[in-house]
Amino acid sequence: MRADSVWADPSVFRVLPIPAIAGALDAALAEPDTIVVTRSAALRLFGRDAPIGAAIEIVESKRAARRLKITAVIEDLPPETHLDLQFIASGRGATSPLGRADASPVPTIEAPIVTYVRARPGVTRADLQPVLDEIIRPFQAMAAASGTKVGGYALPIADIHFGPADDSPHGKPSVDPAIVVAIGAVGALILIMASTSYVALMTARAGRRAVEVAVRKACGAGRGQLLAQFLGESLALTLIALVAAMGVVELVLPAVNGVLGLSLSFDLTREPLLLMPLLAAWLVIGVASGLYPALVLSSFTPSVALRGGPAGIGGTVWIGRAMVVVQFAILTGLLVATITIYRQTHLAIASALGAGRGPILTVAANCRSGFAQAARELPGVREASCASVGALNMGPQGAVTAINRNGQRFTPGFVDVDAHFFGTFGVRPLAGRVFSPDHGSGDAKREVVLNQTAARHFGFASPRAAIGQPIGISLQVGVNPAPVPHTIIGVVPDVAASVLSPAGELVYNAGSPEAGILAVETRPEMIPDVRRRLERLWRAIGDGAPLEAQLLSQLERHRYRTAIVQGWVTGACALVALVIAAMGLFALSAFTADRRTKEIGVRRAMGASTGAIVHLLLWQFLTPFLVACTIGILLSTVIMRHWLEQFASRVDVPLWLLGAVVAATAVFAISAVLVNVLAAARAKPIDALRYE
Repeated sequence: MRADSVWADPSVFRVLPIPAIAGALDAALAEPDTIVVTRSAALRLFGRDAPIGAAIEIVESKRAARRLKITAVIEDLPPETHLDLQFIASGRGATSPLGRADASPVPTIEAPIVTYVRARPGVTRADLQPVLDEIIRPFQAMAAASGTKVGGYALPIADIHFGPADDSPHGKPSVDPAIVVAIGAVGALILIMASTSYVALMTARAGRRAVEVAVRKACGAGRGQLLAQFLGESLALTLIALVAAMGVVELVLPAVNGVLGLSLSFDLTREPLLLMPLLAAWLVIGVASGLYPALVLSSFTPSVALRGGPAGIGGTVWIGRAMVVVQFAILTGLLVATITIYRQTHLAIASALGAGRGPILTVAANCRSGFAQAARELPGVREASCASVGALNMGPQGAVTAINRNGQRFTPGFVDVDAHFFGTFGVRPLAGRVFSPDHGSGDAKREVVLNQTAARHFGFASPRAAIGQPIGISLQVGVNPAPVPHTIIGVVPDVAASVLSPAGELVYNAGSPEAGILAVETRPEMIPDVRRRLERLWRAIGDGAPLEAQLLSQLERHRYRTAIVQGWVTGACALVALVIAAMGLFALSAFTADRRTKEIGVRRAMGASTGAIVHLLLWQFLTPFLVACTIGILLSTVIMRHWLEQFASRVDVPLWLLGAVVAATAVFAISAVLVNVLAAARAKPIDALRYE
């Protein structure tokens, strides 16, 4: 079946109420060879949205094809659902996974099966768990005898989006709630930076509005009226920013979804309740940003302001410095986080199977049809091999029962690979040899290759000590399965399925899986040509189903999509933080230079050089900057090291990275204030002192 299709029980539409546009859903899947399609699938295949009674042919192989009758058409599922389906076929067919599972006396692990239960009102997850435990208890003893584990737990459908990755079926991966919290925290930090920059800008311009305030007070305006005016200005600017931000989101969101492979939506017509938190954020941010400048501006004394005095704003200097500390602490923290996430993502992709080789195309293929051998002979193909999906970390690994040297049973992963597998992916043995065409088929000789973790678990002190040793492996899972002797011919390095977890025990068996993955190594410039040649070859000798060739590197990037999204979001926020920090620091430098105009004039009149004035002012800005960098570096190091703990293989946060961030930020900070500092240092003393 296709990735966007599933087998289901006839009762699925009673549990999941999906609106139908044609046909009756209550009996749509009652017969074995029936199928329900979505509106978009019906339009694509038949050109109309109600092809009731039409047939769809599912090609399982050249010798086996099934015709399924369309009995109902449903609306397209919304992007917010965890389901990503266009075809729902009846599970009553004898060849469907559900049919085979019903016919089997023991539970199978052929494919993940998700059971949906509509509970009565008031029934909680805790109420369902004992019932589920009772159902699976008979199978746990059988599994324990063979060294395996069987378990299950109830999960509310509303929690699937934030559940474990294995609980998000049918193509839509779940999201770690910690990721959402982290992205929200980064957004909050950006808002804090923007608010402090607004405070700095308004405070810097306070002296220019002193006469306006003095005149209004002289005309009878009270402080409350002035507070309302300046808070109103802040709220108006915040509202304009909110409307502009909503417009930017509407324009940018499709591109973001396309680049990151997401399905985010922002539609106030469908979700009007989203307007409530937006309005609340507008009110809080507008008041929080405008309150301090409003208090400063409304406190001016008219007599002092009208004669050109300092208007009572000298006490705001420490506020400006505190804002610099906050902004640059956030900025340095975001830069450290962005670089660390990028380095960890690069490590994950670089440590994947086949990394460092040429481009590798993967195809779901029946390897017993000679497809791999024919693919190796195509122009542009360097090597081709077949393996089960578990060998490429693209699906579940087989379950076998093994006995180590101490007589203990355990369950290593078991995958089939052909003689070209290790050569295609460039895996070299730590000891012994691997399967190769020069040594014939290892399947008949019962030869296996272990990864390093499996060799250690079997009880061998080193990879070399395992070579030539017999081990007992049973392909059956049951009570006391009889082990079959196999000989270890090689030990290879561990290749973890993900950097999130350490590599498990894995046994490579010499065999050509009938339902596996064909991996084809080629050159970058030959990818389109090789893809076309594979399609022609597939039509000639393949199973007849459509060919879906994907680059292994793209699959690996999809595997670490969460980390990539984190890197994109943090990097974008760091870029915004740079702009905001520049605005805030520029405003503070303008405010400080304006406030110290007379002091600079006196120093110049007493013989101070331009360089001395620049040094004085720069040091005044660099002092809070260094404090900010210290705080940002310490906090970000602690946070990122905690984030890295979720990975079994991880990078560190080295000192050179922290030093590089501080140096780059220092250059940026000096550039932001240098314009105002040079202008103040080069000003003529007579211009500053003419009114004294």
